Amino acid sequence: MYELLIVDDHSHLVDSLERNMSWQELGIGKVHKAFSGEEALEFCKTSPVDIVLTDIRMPGISGLELIQQLKKYDKHFKSILLSGYGEWDYAQEAIRQQVDGYLLKPVDHEELAGTVRRLTEALRLEWDERGRQQKALDMVREHMPLFREKLLTDLLQGRKLPPELLEEKLAYYQLPFRPGDLTAMCLVRIESSAEELNWRDQSLLASAVANIAEETFSDLFHVWHGRDSYDYEVFILTVREGTWLAQDPEPELARQQSFEHLASRLQQHVRQFLKSSISVVLSDWQVMSHGLRGMYRDSLAVFARQLGGGTDLFIRLQDAAAPEMPYRIHSLYESPTFIQLSEIGQWEAIRSKWDTVFQEVADKGMESRETLLELYYHAMGGFSFFAHKNGLSLHDVFPSEPDKPGDAGRFRHMRQLQDWVAHTLEQLQEMTKSEWNNEQAALIRKVQQFIAERLADATLQSAADHVGLHPAYLSALFKSKMSENISDYLYRARMQRARELLIEQPELKVSDVASAIGYHKPQYFIKLFKEHYGLTPQDYRHKSS
Repeated sequence: MYELLIVDDHSHLVDSLERNMSWQELGIGKVHKAFSGEEALEFCKTSPVDIVLTDIRMPGISGLELIQQLKKYDKHFKSILLSGYGEWDYAQEAIRQQVDGYLLKPVDHEELAGTVRRLTEALRLEWDERGRQQKALDMVREHMPLFREKLLTDLLQGRKLPPELLEEKLAYYQLPFRPGDLTAMCLVRIESSAEELNWRDQSLLASAVANIAEETFSDLFHVWHGRDSYDYEVFILTVREGTWLAQDPEPELARQQSFEHLASRLQQHVRQFLKSSISVVLSDWQVMSHGLRGMYRDSLAVFARQLGGGTDLFIRLQDAAAPEMPYRIHSLYESPTFIQLSEIGQWEAIRSKWDTVFQEVADKGMESRETLLELYYHAMGGFSFFAHKNGLSLHDVFPSEPDKPGDAGRFRHMRQLQDWVAHTLEQLQEMTKSEWNNEQAALIRKVQQFIAERLADATLQSAADHVGLHPAYLSALFKSKMSENISDYLYRARMQRARELLIEQPELKVSDVASAIGYHKPQYFIKLFKEHYGLTPQDYRHKSS
């Protein structure tokens, strides 16, 4: 139930409205009274109300001034102004102040009741929306560590984000990092195998190591922690502002020495408190926006090359010289991969990624037979995955070359391979397009049938749940196929059904017709019906009969 305040300098009008309206039926649990704008303002400062019903013209503070003052303290209350005839200037100002209701004196009780019902319903919907928003915020806070770890994983796997978007995400996830910050990485391997610990013990040990690391580093550095797919603990560090490191005469040396000293202390603490051991690789310091992927890749390579059977090792990345390696086609393996893109049907992104790969090959002068074979088998793997995932065989994909899918010898140079990849992508897209269109049409028919059967309570959310899609995706799909929003389709279906009920079942009351199609407020239904057909439901029924 809501609270309402009546404000008028004529006390008999205030008392009359309080006595003669059925406030409880309108959702008003308590009615307060004030006999001046000043009194109303003081009352609301200590006892906020949901609806203010006030005369416009009062000595001292006018009704409009009262509403303007109250909005400084409460943005969510609703307001109704009472005005005499000939006060057009006040009416215009009321519109500018976004007043929620404007009634003429003497007040028609039914009109006032309708306005109050409308405002209590608006308040209910706003409270529901604020409740949903609060639940969403609570969920975001609860899952914030997962969001932070997911962002770190994306960056480590090579996902490129524009600096502005990255900065926005860092701020949203409440991470004290900026794209231009100098950062270093501490990659940690816990030296307890799966044979020694069960999964629960491993998880607890990893969490304990992460907690000790954050406590160890946090006095001098901000810490961003994540766990990669190899179950290595990843810690990204940047110097805290205001620490002695920033004032040191040799900040670069002090920063690196402190980093190494604290990492060594981390190993000691793990041995002392957890009776376990860890190996660490420490990177050098690089700008975060373009250095994370390289630091991570090089640190992983050190683990693969040097940490073999050793445990409790402490390695600086700059001391671990990498052997000469053939040039790697980085864009070929950066996230998102071809298989990831094909799973969600991102054809343009797949083409763009292949263009980038072939361009990198050309720019680096890598058009060798070895590179051609690497690209060919990579493409065949992606095409095979997509074909089998969609119930196709390689013969379906390559009907004109039944004996050649595994034959890379037919490509004499890179351009032939590039053309073959582009042609195959077009074939796959065409093969799946018609099937996908049929699936989409079936989904639309299923939604239409659901709306027809559940007209009284159908919503976008319930329709999306019925077909197992996200509401936003269903809305976009429906609009693209039907050239109208699903809400407009639902509205038309309800109006059509209302027309049929009015004609076919003349014994039904207008309120029963409204309820049957999902409108629980007859006056609102009558308004919509008249807007749609040009006649009220009763007039339409009389005319049709």
